[in-house]
Amino acid sequence: MQVSRMFEMLYILLENERMSAPALAKRLEVSVRTVYRDAQALAEAGIPIYAERGREGGLSILPGHRLSRALLSESDRQGILASLRAMEQSGAGEAETLRRMTAFLGTSAPDWVQIDLTDWSGRQDALLATLKEAILSQSVLAFDYYGESGAATERRVCPQRLWFKGRTWYLLAYCLTKNAMRTFKLTRIKRVQLVPGSFPPEALAAMEAPLRNEEAASVPRIPVVLAIDARMAYRVYDDFDESEITVQDDGSFLVHTSFPPGAWILSFILGYGDAAQVLEPEALRSKVCAALQKMIALYEKT
Repeated sequence: MQVSRMFEMLYILLENERMSAPALAKRLEVSVRTVYRDAQALAEAGIPIYAERGREGGLSILPGHRLSRALLSESDRQGILASLRAMEQSGAGEAETLRRMTAFLGTSAPDWVQIDLTDWSGRQDALLATLKEAILSQSVLAFDYYGESGAATERRVCPQRLWFKGRTWYLLAYCLTKNAMRTFKLTRIKRVQLVPGSFPPEALAAMEAPLRNEEAASVPRIPVVLAIDARMAYRVYDDFDESEITVQDDGSFLVHTSFPPGAWILSFILGYGDAAQVLEPEALRSKVCAALQKMIALYEKT
């Protein structure tokens, strides 16, 4: 999204002699701080962009400067347009930016990949639109969030970005309830709405810091050995890396893997029904057995 926005800024400044940072921020739907950050990135890339202070000041490009598409190879042009097309399809970019850059580069955008971030039900469409608006306008969000226990808590957050990891979408945000950066699984966010309020200084400071994965990396994973029936082959290759899978003589699978700790492990294993058996560790076998006994007791009551 940043590359698309920077090209849009460049196009605007080439088209206009001068434009103020607030006007650019409104046009690009970002903060003034982001405008100056992008301008600095363009200057570091060799674009002679500069800022003038004062009432009549603003951002502008050195008079007489023109971009030459000859500086880019055909591969470069195709790569830029492919990226812009992907962002436009995902909703992170704009169709108008893609059209302008296609005209400028004098080539067509390759149509070799399709990206659709919506779910099959279409229920996440409105949520994604609201999150995008909040991130771009730096608006505070309020929503109910369901944790692993199933209890809903009210949250107010300063959203920073959407994050796709491990086949799941998350919202990375500064939580005003916990006073710390947090990740929220999109499927657990309910009744979301924009609320009045600006980002406090501590939220802006936390969001400026680089994203850290040390905490997650330091969590010890649980080694697990599973025996899985051959009829689940379609799912085994979805859930595990090929290096973790050993195919047995009868077509069944022996899986050596590891999981980060959490209540989700039981749900994951039970999702295989009678086609999977935990061989190790013994503690996890006992938890699965206990869960199955509770299920049996539940059905015996009815």
